[in-house]
Amino acid sequence: MTSLEREDGGSFGEVFAEALRASGVSLSWLRRRLVDRANPVSMATLSYWRSGLRAPEGAASLAAVEDIERLLDLPPGALLALVTERVRLGVLHDPRNPFTEEQITQALNETLEILDAPPLDITREISTHVVGDVTADGYLRRRTSRTLLQSVSPGTVEFVTYTLLSAEDPIDRPQMTVHGARMVRDHLHASERVYAYVLQLDQPLSLGVTTMIEVTMEGHDDYTSQPETGAFVVRPIRDLVLWTRFHEDAIPDWIDELERTEATEEAVYRPLRPQASVHQTRRDFGPGALGIRWGYDDR
Repeated sequence: MTSLEREDGGSFGEVFAEALRASGVSLSWLRRRLVDRANPVSMATLSYWRSGLRAPEGAASLAAVEDIERLLDLPPGALLALVTERVRLGVLHDPRNPFTEEQITQALNETLEILDAPPLDITREISTHVVGDVTADGYLRRRTSRTLLQSVSPGTVEFVTYTLLSAEDPIDRPQMTVHGARMVRDHLHASERVYAYVLQLDQPLSLGVTTMIEVTMEGHDDYTSQPETGAFVVRPIRDLVLWTRFHEDAIPDWIDELERTEATEEAVYRPLRPQASVHQTRRDFGPGALGIRWGYDDR
């Protein structure tokens, strides 16, 4: 097959169109082969890709592009390497603190200023999964969050900021283990209602590029605040999942789900059935907060 090497490299659409011409196959032939290989793509989409009016995006499209490289006898990555030059981010919402308490907001602003923290609006969370483990004493001792993070900044993102807020109970500075980044500085506000930390990413992000970050927080035996766990988001998140697991000797007498969004003026509490583990899931959630509280009495 004719080589596709060009001095200017070419866009995805240009290289795709040239590969089709060089191979002598039609779009309809290519579509049939993709269907046979369980990677169906419509004729309209293939035509858009060839013309450069659209670019592949999403896991299914990227899998199809890999198959196209094989079907057109292209070197691995010849097309995939060009996909990221066209990124469609969709609608971006202004970041907002889900808590409206004036003191919490002021403490957050002071904390971010002390840390010289990167702006909160240079990235967004695509999905976050949080696993909390409650030990036999009934308190949350370990919390691990895994977040798919995407850059929405036209510049390179090397540092990101994370915050913990509590409108009711003091925050205890946790021991932390981070993967996908490293902590460079942190600060617990004097009010003990805001804790923030700055992470340096293992790999800097350009516009639209994603990365995974895992943060594990370990509590200590002296931690005695109200048993609770949750997550808050400052922008709508596509997928939020919380899974809280209780020790067999510490299954609560009662559990309340708490949820707060812009549609509610304060947290909404819903009783849940006490059991060994509780999971909560939301799609297209936020800005807001989601979590549970539990106890070992008859109220």
